Amino acid sequence: MPPIILLVEDDSTLREVVADALSMLGARVIACPNADLALVELERCAAVNLVLTDIRMPGYLDGIQLAHIVAERWPQLPIIVMSGNRLPSDVLPEHAVFMAKPWTLDILFAHVHPLLKSRLNS
Repeated sequence: MPPIILLVEDDSTLREVVADALSMLGARVIACPNADLALVELERCAAVNLVLTDIRMPGYLDGIQLAHIVAERWPQLPIIVMSGNRLPSDVLPEHAVFMAKPWTLDILFAHVHPLLKSRLNS
């Protein structure tokens, strides 16, 4: 069974590109346009193996709030938070990883692969 990545990105073009890239790693991607819908997906799908979220997006929750909810409710679930803005490290939950935008596919894969290495087919 392939790993499942929950991708949270409001930019539809970037969301599609990232989903396609993650699929190249052998992952199944659940793509959400905001953190509110992502939380609904997390509650519905207990098999998610990684959350990859942008910070700024429309809706009630932003990516940082989502990361804190995930860390509290699913503490074993890895989280990657991405943003084009600088982010103080003390804003994220302890085990969350920050990935600065813009990034290359090599950088994306370098962040994702170690968190899913036992589940990836590559």
